Formats: sequence, structure tokens, C-alpha cells
Amino acid sequence: MQGNYQNFNLTKQEQTIQMLHDLNCPVHRIGYRHLSEAIPYFAQSPSQSLSKEVYPKVAERFGSMDCRAVEHSIRSAILDAWQHRDPVMWRIYFPRAERVPSNKLFISTLAERLR
Repeated sequence: MQGNYQNFNLTKQEQTIQMLHDLNCPVHRIGYRHLSEAIPYFAQSPSQSLSKEVYPKVAERFGSMDCRAVEHSIRSAILDAWQHRDPVMWRIYFPRAERVPSNKLFISTLAERLR
């Protein structure tokens, strides 16, 4: 069943990649790679602040990028995914979304599915 990745044979990283694929997140964008790191990291401790803890950690992981660049790249990837979305699949993940979800909502929703 698509959208349900509670397969214990998949790592958190693999589950994240599957979810991003379901949501048509463009793999060619740097934001895709940032999301694939940020979501499992946020899933470990959902009380973290995105801007003060998650974005800096992702920026550090990718070298010299600053936190605002990480935030922007994630936002761009989410917007691109939204523009090319499969409405049925997006309703599975975001049943109430009538507009593009915020970075916080997107990351926290997918992180919740990992837990």
C-alpha cells in the first residue's frame, strides 16, 4: 500500500525517500536532499526548533550552506512537489491541505509517519 511505510525492513532514510517520492518531490533539487536529512533528524526529537536546531544541523551536514539557504531550498522543493502533486497521494499525507503546506507542517507530518 502506498503511503504506509511502516515496513521494519526499511531504514528511516529509505522510508523518508519513499514518502518524498510519493509526493513527487523533485530529486534534482538540493531541497530534496535537505528534506531527506531533516525529516529523520526531526523524527528523533519532534520538540526541536526547525530554525534553531534542524536547519543548522542539515547545513552542517552539507558543508558551507547557511540555515536560511537550507530553509529556502526546502521551501522550493515543497513548492515544486505541490505544483506537480498527485492529489490522491497528497490527500493521504495531508488530508486537510488546501494550499501548499509550510516547511514545519511538511517536515513534522512526514516525521510523525516515521515514528
